[in-house]
Amino acid sequence: MSFGDDREPRLGGWLRAHRGLVGVVALSVLLLAGVSVGGWVLYQRFRQPLPPPEGPWPQTGYLTVFLCREDDPFEPCRDRGGITAEEKRAVEAVLRTSSVIKKVRFETQEEALANFRATILPKAMKEDPSRAALLKDVEAADLPASYHGTLGAGDWNTVVQRLEGLPGISKFYLTHENFWLGKADLWIPLCPQIGGYLEPCTGHGEATAAEKQAILDRIRSLPGVDVVYFEDSAHGLKVLRHSWWHGGGTDNPAQVPESFYVKFMKPPVTRDIAKSLAGLPGLAGVWEVPGSSG
Repeated sequence: MSFGDDREPRLGGWLRAHRGLVGVVALSVLLLAGVSVGGWVLYQRFRQPLPPPEGPWPQTGYLTVFLCREDDPFEPCRDRGGITAEEKRAVEAVLRTSSVIKKVRFETQEEALANFRATILPKAMKEDPSRAALLKDVEAADLPASYHGTLGAGDWNTVVQRLEGLPGISKFYLTHENFWLGKADLWIPLCPQIGGYLEPCTGHGEATAAEKQAILDRIRSLPGVDVVYFEDSAHGLKVLRHSWWHGGGTDNPAQVPESFYVKFMKPPVTRDIAKSLAGLPGLAGVWEVPGSSG
């Protein structure tokens, strides 16, 4: 088909006469192209996990004080026997008069054994039956009596200063509430650089980029996923240091796993999610977001 020799002059005249329409069409093309590119960018961003939220970092938490028992292996109690009644009263006086300790309860050795058998032992048997089998013969005398308290925001150093050096105390811990509580439902750690203590990671080494992507793809396929976060070891160490405010944790980032944290539209069944992810190389486990208990 030919427009003849005057094709370009005629076309130029038509464009000048219909400049407004041409502008609308051109703008529409640009917008459609932008939506297409922008939509792809948004899709790709959705597929990638988000970084951890900026906060908030919890300022409330929990206190646990373990008391000396007979044949206690820890240094403050070694070769001295269990806590005396007078020492126990001194410890309790500190706990009852602190302005940042909100509630305190005492747990006997018998109560500690009952709780151990009801909660800790079944979980240990499920996660590592071979090692947990050694715990079946634990008796009340093997566990310490303890105090458990809730801590409000404030000067926790005063609690530490008053408890340190008190005779009759085996160990004590002050912990903030977990950073991830309320932000995610499940914690899905990956194999760290040093991870022999995580049974699925024994002999594996750090999860590779391909393994991380495969795990992320499987997470994305789960029903009801709302948000997926990725936490690197540096942030994980920061969370540990914040949580274990006094008396625990690690300073070695190589021992801290990178992790996915997942928020669901409704509370998930952890057991079902674990089955869906089972067997993926580089996966250390699937757990509910852990928190302290008072």
